[in-house]
Amino acid sequence: MILFFSSPIGLGHITRDIAIMEKIIREYNYTKFSIVTGSTAYGFLSKLANSNFDLNFIYNLYFPPSFSITDGKLTRGFYWLLRYVYYYNQCNKNLQRFFLTENRSHLLSDVIISDEDFASLSFTKKFKSKRIFVTDILSTQFSRSFLFSKFEKKLNNSMSALIRSAECVILPEIGEDRDNLFYVGPIVREIQESRNELRKKLSFDKKTILLSVGGTNSGIYLLKKTIESFLRLKNNKEYDLVILSSYRFELPKLDSNCKFMGIVSNGHEYVKSCDLLISLAGKSTIDESMVYGIPGIFIPVKNHFEQECRATSMGFKYDDIYNLDRLIEERISSFDHANQVKVDNGVMKSAKMIYSFLE
Repeated sequence: MILFFSSPIGLGHITRDIAIMEKIIREYNYTKFSIVTGSTAYGFLSKLANSNFDLNFIYNLYFPPSFSITDGKLTRGFYWLLRYVYYYNQCNKNLQRFFLTENRSHLLSDVIISDEDFASLSFTKKFKSKRIFVTDILSTQFSRSFLFSKFEKKLNNSMSALIRSAECVILPEIGEDRDNLFYVGPIVREIQESRNELRKKLSFDKKTILLSVGGTNSGIYLLKKTIESFLRLKNNKEYDLVILSSYRFELPKLDSNCKFMGIVSNGHEYVKSCDLLISLAGKSTIDESMVYGIPGIFIPVKNHFEQECRATSMGFKYDDIYNLDRLIEERISSFDHANQVKVDNGVMKSAKMIYSFLE
């Protein structure tokens, strides 16, 4: 059996884990999976349970803290770091109860995969199973002051030691392998249908702008600012604005060409089908745009080191949120899907690497 521990902070971890599991199922006809996650990620995964995964082997165990976000800016970053340490300790306690106070012997797996879930990576060190870690973060930089950065440095040292303890670390980035680190490139769900087939399936008739802000509160400001910009576009009647978000608020009065879809299980199909993607600078959404060849506008949460670094690599910064009107017009008018550059999907490399530990 393969036991997945998938971080529930956002939906990016669970979507790339689904990509890996679906690839293993297709390539090796292997279906013995158990999945531990929580919060929005658990709800998202439950939508897929009937077709791909057995709901009896999906566990809602984690309840992460929320970022403190004001107008798209991360505030009190060090305070969030302390809350994460508390969350980490709670996860360890939950894992202890999960394995020791209930009959979980059937979950003692051949391979244990932790997708940025440090609690499970630490807790399972005493298991005989092979341990694989999936991550795109090797250190954090939330603290801005000297005093707090010393505390974060200690946490990073502990994190590095944990990462080194895994038999294999899969990084969904481009890079050179070293030690136990293996760079496979972006990991996203595969789609068999063509873009035209998907557009017909999703009833995308006009040029389509997709706003995807995920399963946390981080994207609320971007959600509001994008709607405001869309309403100001001179020719917005020629476009459809489709919104994927778990957050609901009272929308301004919009025409029928604005559609709020909530969180859907096939969000990757929406990405491949659209003409322009607008999103936070989250890893998985950017990876989908690169693999499917879809232009995007990626606005980072300000003061979030990971998102700001990733947005910079894509040519964006937080202040671009005030220039959305111009950016939308430029990006959507220049989109040529036939000539769009695409990046190779690393899901096959990941699946092959993981399956090799079962043999």
